[in-house]
Amino acid sequence: MKKTAAPQVSNDKISMRNLIMFPLGTIGRDFIYNLFNTFMMTFILLTKHLTAAELGAITFIVVAARVFDALNDPIMGGIVENTRSRWGKYKPWQLVGAVLTSAVVILLYTVNLDHWAFIGFLALIYLLFSITFTMNDISYWGMLPTLTSDNDSRNKLTSFAQIAVTIGGGSAGILIPMLTTGQAGAALFGSAKRAYAIISIVAGLLMVGFQLFTIFGVKEKPLPDNFIKTPRLKFKDIFRTILHNDQLLWSAVLLLVYNVGTGLAGAGLITMFVYFEFGYEGTYNTLFYAVMGVLGVVFTVFYPAFSRRLGRDRTLYTTGIAIIAAYALMLLVGLLVPSTKGFDFNFLGIRLHLNLKFILMMLAFGLTGWGSGWYMIMTINIANSVEYNEYKTGKREEGLIFSLRPLVNKLGSAISVGLVSLVYILSGVLDVTNGISDIENTFDAMGSLTAEQQADKLAQIESLTSGVPTTNKNIMLLCLCLIPIVFMGVAMILYRKFCFLNENKMDEIAREIAARKGAPEAGNAADFASDEDNAALVAADASAPEEPQ
Repeated sequence: MKKTAAPQVSNDKISMRNLIMFPLGTIGRDFIYNLFNTFMMTFILLTKHLTAAELGAITFIVVAARVFDALNDPIMGGIVENTRSRWGKYKPWQLVGAVLTSAVVILLYTVNLDHWAFIGFLALIYLLFSITFTMNDISYWGMLPTLTSDNDSRNKLTSFAQIAVTIGGGSAGILIPMLTTGQAGAALFGSAKRAYAIISIVAGLLMVGFQLFTIFGVKEKPLPDNFIKTPRLKFKDIFRTILHNDQLLWSAVLLLVYNVGTGLAGAGLITMFVYFEFGYEGTYNTLFYAVMGVLGVVFTVFYPAFSRRLGRDRTLYTTGIAIIAAYALMLLVGLLVPSTKGFDFNFLGIRLHLNLKFILMMLAFGLTGWGSGWYMIMTINIANSVEYNEYKTGKREEGLIFSLRPLVNKLGSAISVGLVSLVYILSGVLDVTNGISDIENTFDAMGSLTAEQQADKLAQIESLTSGVPTTNKNIMLLCLCLIPIVFMGVAMILYRKFCFLNENKMDEIAREIAARKGAPEAGNAADFASDEDNAALVAADASAPEEPQ
């Protein structure tokens, strides 16, 4: 009886050197990315006196730049792919992108301009950031799959990279609010403007410094002598692939709905609401995001076990339900629980005043960390649509299909920013933030502040935030909570109706493709990644800069 050849197992193990040096490179990248994208609008509102027209212009610039950034990704990908140099095709763009991105971010936070002069400058800065960071981002993450083709090694590398992403992005989320507003910001820097300027310089040094670990530490495979340029990716090819792949189309739609619905918090709305409701102390926001981050990590770690026990579909529904429950609870607590007197709490030397309303809203918002698993599973669905595309058309088209994910993410981010700015205008945020910026700039001119001046500054700002009308705060709360509830409800209905690439269907597709190729069924283990393998790769991808919310 003729024996069937067993699938070949790759011996392409990753070296310990690459396993350590590649992940280290992203720590500074994620810190500076969060500083620019997550905290830029907060910086502007708290340090610039704006009219509604100027806020509208800033919103247009940010939205247009993010759309441009989305369209720029495939172009940069083609440039990197066709690069040949003595240093490889990735490292030159990593270094140039890191240095230029650092310079651009430092300029944004250190150049002292106001009103329309600042807005014109911001338009230039955002355009430059879209180009320079994409240089680095595409070349950095493009290097990962080339370092090893062994599944076990790739999973280890991705897990290490995910840890580095968490360290970089998490450090920014924890430190920047604490150091720019409230007691620590006043004591260390005197003003939010000076705090952001110094943090931007540190962030630039971190980005270049950590990127050097990858550039000088990672050993790439030698480039092939026979080089054929990759055809330039065209957008009509992306749309053609989407139209012929209904599962890719619905995965992209649901990812867009998720990004828009949940993106309002990340675009700054939760930050401003917390300032107005609980006080001008960045540590309150730090605690909100810390709880969310913990549950997000828990989901990532235990996803393979939940997927095996419940199946991917049921696991996905738990994430959607978590998001809806989180915002529904936040809404109920925000509207019904009074801000009664609580208790004082010392956090790293910072005096906080916590009450029942704060604790309940913080815990409710934390549930969105579990809900972030929706992104992971929908990205796995996009990965699975590669095999579905081959099943339907005979072509895998990985490059075209995977280029859709960052494009959708950035389009969703652009829409979220537009919605948040509209909420700011409707809720009269500028009336308060302009007062805060005037106070911040007054004390910025004094330089280092005495203890009495620090207390005076915070008391003046506290008088503004405590005087925000309840109606204005409720408008912010309603938009912050109802939009994601509606969007995620729609997303869950659409998923149940139109998406069917679950484990059983993927096994069926794998067997059919293997049969067409004349390969044994057992070959699927070599040709198709398991749900756990996909989850490990997606975990780093989901946390990487928009490429990351």
